[in-house]
Amino acid sequence: MLKYLAVAKILKKHKPSVDNAVLHLHYRFTFLIFVISSAFVTAKEFFGAPIDCLPIKSVPTGILNVYCFIMAIFSVPKHYDKVIGDGVPYHGIGPQLEDDELVYHAYYQWVPLVLFLQAMLFYIPRFIWKQAEGGLFDVILGGLNEPLLGNKEKRLKKHRILCDYMLKNMRMHTAWAWRFFACEMLAFVIVVGNIFFTDYFLGGTFLTYGTDVINFVDMDAEDRIDPMTRLFPTVAKCNFRAFGPSGTVEVYDTMCILAVNIITQKIYILIWFWLIALAAITGGWLIIRAATIVSKDVRGRMLQYRGRVAGPEQVALIQKHCDLGDWFLLYQLGRAIEPTIYAEFLKELAKELENTPPRDETNPMLSN
Repeated sequence: MLKYLAVAKILKKHKPSVDNAVLHLHYRFTFLIFVISSAFVTAKEFFGAPIDCLPIKSVPTGILNVYCFIMAIFSVPKHYDKVIGDGVPYHGIGPQLEDDELVYHAYYQWVPLVLFLQAMLFYIPRFIWKQAEGGLFDVILGGLNEPLLGNKEKRLKKHRILCDYMLKNMRMHTAWAWRFFACEMLAFVIVVGNIFFTDYFLGGTFLTYGTDVINFVDMDAEDRIDPMTRLFPTVAKCNFRAFGPSGTVEVYDTMCILAVNIITQKIYILIWFWLIALAAITGGWLIIRAATIVSKDVRGRMLQYRGRVAGPEQVALIQKHCDLGDWFLLYQLGRAIEPTIYAEFLKELAKELENTPPRDETNPMLSN
C-alpha cells in the first residue's frame, strides 16, 4: 500500500495556477478514482486471497491456487444461458468437450497494475503543463490572490506592477496560451484513448459494458444473465495438469472462487459511466475552447463576465488591445483573484490603455 501513499502530494491543495475545472476532473478526480480502485483490488484484508480453488486430492491447496492464478481460469460460454442447478453449478461452468469454446480470464492478474498506470496517464497533461508553464502565472499573479491585500497601498503597488507587466508584454503570451490549449486537447485524447484501451484490455467487452448492465436490470429475472458475471466471474473453472504414476498427464478439473471480482465488477461499472461522462464534458469544453480561439466576440463576452465588477466600458477597452494570449492570461487572473481586487486591476489597466491605440490598428499583422 505504500506506493499509493506517494500520490498524496498530487492530491494536496495547489497554489493558484492556470487551470480549469475540466482539467481538475482529469488530474484530481479521475486520478483519485483509478488509484483508489487499484488499491481496493489489491487489499487482501477486504477480500482475502485473490483466488481460492476447491481442493483436489493429492494436490496441495497452496500449489493449486497459485497454479490456477498464474495459468488463468476460464468459463465455458455454452453454459452461460443455462439455469443454475439444472446441469450446471454456476453460469459458465459445466462439462466441456474438446471442441467447446473456452473464455480465459487472464486479465484479472493485471487489473491493479493497469488501473494504477491509467491513473498516471490522467496526470500527464497536468505534469506537462507545469513544466511548460514554468511558474510564470504565479510570478505574474504576484500575491494578488492573498488576503493581505486589505492594505490599499500594497494593493495599488501590486496593481501597478501587474499593469506595467501587461503594457510591456502585450501580444507575447500566445505561445504560452497555446501550450495550455494543447494540454486540454491531450486530456481529451487520453480519456478517449483510455476507453478504447480498457475495451481492448477486457477483450472487447467494455464499450457496451454499462449499457449491458442497464439492460440486464430491466430484464425479467428468469431470462437475464448478468453481464458483470460474464466479464468478471466470481466462480470459474481451472484444469490442473500433473503426471500420473505411469507418466501419463492427468487433468484435474476444479472450480475456483475469485471474491475480489465482486468489487471489480462495480469498479468497472463506475469507470465506464465516469469515462463516458468525462469524455463528453471534455469534448464539450473543447468546443467552447475552439469558439474562444476563433472568435474575439466570444472572448470579449467571457472577459466581460469575469470582470463584470469593473464595468463593461473598461473591459471592452482592454479587450481591444488583447490578442488570444493576453485574453487568456487576463481571464485566468480573474479566476485566481478576488472579484473586487480584480476589478480594481482592470480599471487601472484600462486607464493606462485609454490613450494607447490598439495594436491591431497600428499593425494589422498582429490582430487576432
